[in-house]
Amino acid sequence: MPDLTLAAAALTACGLFGASGAYTQDVRAASVDPNSLRYIKSAVGAGATSGLSIAAKPVEFVNLADNRTPTIRVRPKVRWYSFSVPYPWSSSFRIEPLSDAHAIVVQTQSCRLYELYNASFTANALSAYGGAVWNLREPFAPLPPGKSSAMASGLSLYAGAVRWEEIARGDVPHALNWAITAGSAAQWDFVRPASNAEAIPFKGHTGYRLPYGARLRLRDSFDISRFGPQSAAIARAMKTYGIYLADTARSNQLYSLNALDGSNRWNARDLSALSSIHLSDFQVLTLGKIQRVPGH
Repeated sequence: MPDLTLAAAALTACGLFGASGAYTQDVRAASVDPNSLRYIKSAVGAGATSGLSIAAKPVEFVNLADNRTPTIRVRPKVRWYSFSVPYPWSSSFRIEPLSDAHAIVVQTQSCRLYELYNASFTANALSAYGGAVWNLREPFAPLPPGKSSAMASGLSLYAGAVRWEEIARGDVPHALNWAITAGSAAQWDFVRPASNAEAIPFKGHTGYRLPYGARLRLRDSFDISRFGPQSAAIARAMKTYGIYLADTARSNQLYSLNALDGSNRWNARDLSALSSIHLSDFQVLTLGKIQRVPGH
């Protein structure tokens, strides 16, 4: 495994798809979609009523690879998916121990990002349901329509998750991934930079289905003066860079990544302040062309 101090510096140097890109663009002055309130009301009416949450004990890990890490072909778990390149992989790498079984690998020398969904590693064989590979040094490349990454939307799990190292320095310099309450978003619709959507029936008003890939911004007027340092850093990111509708969950949640050294220094009491933030506290930024997943 690479030296953790050097690896942390390498991750920072790799960046997140370039300055002012899909994840690092400052959206404080971005225009609001003319139907923002309708989208918000429709999603709330469909069940997206809980406050935001984020795991204080993250189960997502960043596995660090370098030029010494062997590569392995990924076996698809479904016939309609294929993996075009081998993944760097070590038997010591960790997979999320929950049902989504995400796996994230960053090759710290090439700055290649590898993500998997429903991954497993048994008998020296790496298998997964789906995944994607990107170059972190280049602008984010949306996947072809209908293709998923480690997330239903085709967005990057790693790029939109809060890393402990960011919280430690009090600065989360990118947009966040947001999982909406299942059934509260579009069944088959998406906008770029997303490429796909869940096959979950939408329960709200069909005229204003919030599409996957929609970018929302926490209102600047939302008061975070009483937030602790960890929740405040996250809230500032939501005001500056926004959140992407990236997936679905049982309640409205953001994603967090374990510290590179595996320690847990997140403060659950501090992070609980995020529950005071609701979907009605956001604005939907101007949407691009709404697209439908091919075949639906």
